[in-house]
Amino acid sequence: MSSSSIHEAHKLMQYISNAVGSIRDPQELFRTVTDKLRLVFEFDSAAIITFDKERRYSNVFFEMLRFQLPESFDRKKRLVAGSWIEPHLADLSVSVISIEKSLERYPSDVPLPQILFDLGMRQVVLSPLRTGGKVIGFLCFVSRDEKEWTESEKELLETLSSPVAVAVSNALAYEELRQREAQTAMQLAVNNALLTIKDRNRMLLAVCEQIEKLVPCTFLGIRVMGADGAYRLYDNFMHDHSGGFVPVSSQQTLDIDDFEEIARESFSLITNPGCFCGDAFVQLCHEYRILAHVREKFGICSLLTVPLWDTPGSRAGLIISDTSRSFEEHDQMTVGLIVPQLSLALQNYLAFEEIDELRRKLEGERTCLIEEIKASHNFEEIIGNSTSLVAVLRRVSQVAPTDATVLIQGETGTGKELFARALHNLSARTKRALIKINCATLPAPLIESELFGHEKGSFTGATERRIGKFELAEGGTIFLDEIGELPFELQAKLLRVLQERELERLGGKQVIKVDVRVIAATNRDLAREVAEGRFREDLFFRLNVFPLAIPPLSERREDITMLAAHFASKFAKEFGKPLRSFRESDMNRLVGREWKGNIRELAHLIEQAVIVSDGATLDFSTILSSSLAPELPAASHTRTMRDFEHEVTVMERELILDALNRSKGRVSGAGGAAEQLALHPKTLYSRIEKLGLSKRYG
Repeated sequence: MSSSSIHEAHKLMQYISNAVGSIRDPQELFRTVTDKLRLVFEFDSAAIITFDKERRYSNVFFEMLRFQLPESFDRKKRLVAGSWIEPHLADLSVSVISIEKSLERYPSDVPLPQILFDLGMRQVVLSPLRTGGKVIGFLCFVSRDEKEWTESEKELLETLSSPVAVAVSNALAYEELRQREAQTAMQLAVNNALLTIKDRNRMLLAVCEQIEKLVPCTFLGIRVMGADGAYRLYDNFMHDHSGGFVPVSSQQTLDIDDFEEIARESFSLITNPGCFCGDAFVQLCHEYRILAHVREKFGICSLLTVPLWDTPGSRAGLIISDTSRSFEEHDQMTVGLIVPQLSLALQNYLAFEEIDELRRKLEGERTCLIEEIKASHNFEEIIGNSTSLVAVLRRVSQVAPTDATVLIQGETGTGKELFARALHNLSARTKRALIKINCATLPAPLIESELFGHEKGSFTGATERRIGKFELAEGGTIFLDEIGELPFELQAKLLRVLQERELERLGGKQVIKVDVRVIAATNRDLAREVAEGRFREDLFFRLNVFPLAIPPLSERREDITMLAAHFASKFAKEFGKPLRSFRESDMNRLVGREWKGNIRELAHLIEQAVIVSDGATLDFSTILSSSLAPELPAASHTRTMRDFEHEVTVMERELILDALNRSKGRVSGAGGAAEQLALHPKTLYSRIEKLGLSKRYG
């Protein structure tokens, strides 16, 4: 090199160093640098080739060519193994390569040497780009003529390559940072759509828009198949002329007669995750008829498949395709970033839809049952639709039309009187009186008079004749509540009435015929009372013609929500109070309590809440906390839609609290709760505030 060339080279070195520090746009920087390099070196075209971190793939990072490469040539992400560039990975100095000689060394499936030769190119010069002792790529010169490179020229190119390597490294780092920021923005936008948009179609359209920003595509499909082989979801979205996505029907769009069959066979695509383009995509089209159809009709040329979940109950996946680009592994990785949120959202949607469908079905069945009951049974006062209650009501409907004696057994507070009223109302005696007597509330000397009546002067204080309850119930029903408390000496007289259907008033001698149906109730185990000699066995058998066991509230937890709402409305009207709603947490605690006092205890507790509440919801803060009754696990009751939503909130709260405890209250930063939960700190702050945790953590 001449002294003037050396001087020019030093000026160029200074210029490149200054340009690296001042020009921010990588393409502009390398275009400027390439123009300056032509002042020192002879070449026709230039390019910068970079490697991925594992040096498995090469990529054309920058090119300034004076020739046109074929459109079929893929400049992006080519395997290094077996390529013409592989032998030079270990080169520490500039390599000068004869293209003609390379043709003899590489087979026809390594296309670049042959392409360059056909374009009239004869020489390639590779200068390693090293940073931190590692080769990150090559600065490449391509020339039409083969020329000799002196050692001084090679050394100068190596020297000038150092600032170029720094610039390339900075550009790659910036691009990686920009890509990560874009991926994070996509994750946040998708997460926001999943949390805020309730309509599934609108939510998935928003997801499509976000994916398309980083992974340009023509078509996106969501597939969920149940264990029975039938699709639970087959949602499709296509890029339209307006620049956005619209939902489409594959069956209508493709107009295929046997669409359902070929759609089912295509589901196995999502069990084969990956990127398919070129020959791999053509092979898939041979295997799956639906791909052949979309390839022919829309020109789809590549496919990306991403599994969402695979459980014994269902499998799901995401299918993305395009008409112009080939998907790469980083595209699959990018889409994979939103798989956890999208999977959870879709599973929640499906669960809610299933619950809502079951709810509608149950409501329909319940409506039919209620209409049936109202038409022929009149059970309006008995609240609930639990399995155990329905079974009892069925027995009530069976025995009510008869005159059979019924023994109602159940714990205190289960509403035995309501069932007695139902038995009466459903009988032919409904137009006559239902007479109730509580055998536990009257002193023993007065019970006989209450039951059978007395004559004037029959005992001290009997100043006039009194008609007993049996006579008053003539043609109707008598309800003997707490029959287990009946004194032993009166049990024989009651047995006579049941057997003979006649009685004598106290102090009287006239036999009075009675036509009365007897319904008795007790919270005692009468069989045990008989065994222990406190109750007559013959009377027990007379009463126990048709036993009716009333389930305790602990066996009717599905009914507690309805009962609580009924009592809240009832007492609000009674006390002139506004009708207030229940908090989810309070209702969950009500459902989970032991309820030793059964429905009566529940009614009293709701009554207290109606009285003391002033806010928009019923206040159970002091009522529930002051009760000694332990609560049962929430899982012991049947889940409703409200229960499901509450459990999701509780689960979310527990996960966030656990992460905050492990991070010692720190939300953001390394090791913070946001990092543990894979959430953006702003998103986590929002969830913390919504869950009412903001006063404890910041």
